[in-house]
Amino acid sequence: MRPIAAIECNDGMKLLPANKSFKDDIVSAMDESGNAIFNAMPWLEIQKPILEQIEDYLTDVQRYGAAGLSYHWSINIDDEFVGLIALDHTPQLTLGHWNLGYWVRVNAQKKGIASKAIDAVLGWIGRGGLTSVEISVNPENIAGVRTAEGAVSRWNGYVLHTQKEVELAGSIVMHDCWLIPRLPLEGNR
Repeated sequence: MRPIAAIECNDGMKLLPANKSFKDDIVSAMDESGNAIFNAMPWLEIQKPILEQIEDYLTDVQRYGAAGLSYHWSINIDDEFVGLIALDHTPQLTLGHWNLGYWVRVNAQKKGIASKAIDAVLGWIGRGGLTSVEISVNPENIAGVRTAEGAVSRWNGYVLHTQKEVELAGSIVMHDCWLIPRLPLEGNR
């Protein structure tokens, strides 16, 4: 395990370790998403104040990122916040070492941002040694499914023929799952 690091991408995109300085940007972007935010952040509890939950989330991910236990980045283009991307160890993993999650704010969607961020994160985690990554998406999230399918195709993954239970806003929703079984070491991509 290694500490989280910033990742420089092309076209003015940077992935910066998530921390409390992004709180206002995240909350503003969440407001644009309405209830769809629960697909991206299933850990949110609908009955609790969102701001407190985001503050707790950012405190936790900053600590976990420094320890190499979980990696959460703010996606920024030309210094503007456009989303989040994360790699987590979760108890629900079927076959992978990491779970990949991503969310792009409404006004930045349909521009390939999630795909570029996914490729950057998979390249970064793969440089740390052989590893595998799972992606799970609510099948009703068509854009999320297409993004996952594209990433799996680019990184030689495959669909898992099992679904995963995910609690969303107090309800259990079955998610489709994919696996990228062996990320390349540096120099192989």
